Amino acid sequence: MTPEGWAAQGVQFGGGMSEARHEHTFVWDGEELLPCVCGADMMAIESVLTAAADDSRRVAGEGHYTGCRLRQESETVELWMCDAPSRILRALEAMHHGVYLIHNDAPRPYTTVLELMDALPVDRLKAEGIHIVRVGPTHDGYLHVSVMGDVPTAQARLDAMYAEDVAQVKYGEPAIAC
Repeated sequence: MTPEGWAAQGVQFGGGMSEARHEHTFVWDGEELLPCVCGADMMAIESVLTAAADDSRRVAGEGHYTGCRLRQESETVELWMCDAPSRILRALEAMHHGVYLIHNDAPRPYTTVLELMDALPVDRLKAEGIHIVRVGPTHDGYLHVSVMGDVPTAQARLDAMYAEDVAQVKYGEPAIAC
């Protein structure tokens, strides 16, 4: 699909902040993070992207913001939103031209995922043999659940509770403090 076709679907492509036409590569030399060979400094890029990420949450509001990821290598903020109107997309682009890569197709906003997380009956599921070790939101609008044990059974149980395409179950181990 062409960029114009994607744009018609609500997806905006980031153009980056610099004139670099490549993905930046940053190298840790054991003492410090070295800039890309083109001279781009990851910390400088991150400060600009962090401001754009903060603005995206404020402008989109709780009803549309789902999550984001800073992409220093491409100088973009990859942003997930749930059915944001075009006026919000235009406002973000006007604030930080070419910085956002927007996916406006998240199934639910961040606040809804937090509500699902808070309502998760961890003790009841543990009594059913589903041992949850981690739970949290994904940046693209899903409830991430890590379990010890039978992942397909846990996925089926959460699908029955919430409907399919709400929770993403993976295998996980409990965190151990050192």
